[in-house]
Amino acid sequence: MAEDIKTPSGYPQDGQQPFQVIEEPPLPPVNEFKRFIKVFARRKIVLFGLLLVLVILVAGIFPSQLAPHDPYRLNLMNNLQPPSSTYPLGTDELGRCLLSRIIYGARLALISGVATVIISTIIGSAIGLIAGFSGKVVEDIIMRLTDAWISIPPLVIMILVGAIIGRGVMGIVLAIALGMFPGYIRLVYGQVMTIKQNDYIMASRAMGDSKISIALKHILPNCISPIIVTMTMMMGGAVMAEAGLSFIGLGLQPPNPAWGTMANDGYTQLGNLPLLSIAPGLAIVVLVFGFNMIGDGIRDALDPKMRGVEE
Repeated sequence: MAEDIKTPSGYPQDGQQPFQVIEEPPLPPVNEFKRFIKVFARRKIVLFGLLLVLVILVAGIFPSQLAPHDPYRLNLMNNLQPPSSTYPLGTDELGRCLLSRIIYGARLALISGVATVIISTIIGSAIGLIAGFSGKVVEDIIMRLTDAWISIPPLVIMILVGAIIGRGVMGIVLAIALGMFPGYIRLVYGQVMTIKQNDYIMASRAMGDSKISIALKHILPNCISPIIVTMTMMMGGAVMAEAGLSFIGLGLQPPNPAWGTMANDGYTQLGNLPLLSIAPGLAIVVLVFGFNMIGDGIRDALDPKMRGVEE
């Protein structure tokens, strides 16, 4: 007698309804801002760098409320004083409060870092876009001139431009910006040459969009992430460049409380009062370190490989 063949449980038998496909609910959309903050803040060293920059930013915005003394007031009777309750970091050769001058110098350091990077980014990005979307002749001319410009040491360019424009804040900012902008030309040019090969760019061309429209609507938005990361990294370099020019006497001139100038002025007193040179030098290190840490955090947060990180 043949045994009945049983249908495995779970499979529809004769007369039963076929399988019903249960659709899973769609995944909730990803909040890019929350994802950015989560990835940016996952390393404590990045938050520490951000805190340092915020402290210096507050000092630069409200120097008169934080500085214990007038940073420009001379008092030769109290020159080269050691740290005390009245002068927390001592006084310089002209009797000026060192802490007050460092606090007031924060504004100049931030201006030199932020303004320089903004100017160099605008100039370099515009030229990079033009080179990527121009014809072969214009592209070759721009890129060969860029290569020649990069071959010149940036310090030489900064000294030359600073001597022509002047040693004021704007002159130093423009001098440093003109020494840094070729890096943005290469960055944006490389991004343009990669992005314009994509299918959606080809489709936009086929629809009759102009080169300017494609550059502004498709190319430039896709270049924002690497540009932002490069900007944050370059801010530390701009601060170092301004401090270096001031240290060798080619930057902001006295009585401006530039950190580089202060470090140079205190160099002769390293044996008697080392804080005169160490304190402004440490301020430069702290600001550059903060900018670099912020740049690392932004790079991680904007990296497509970090998408989906839930730590």
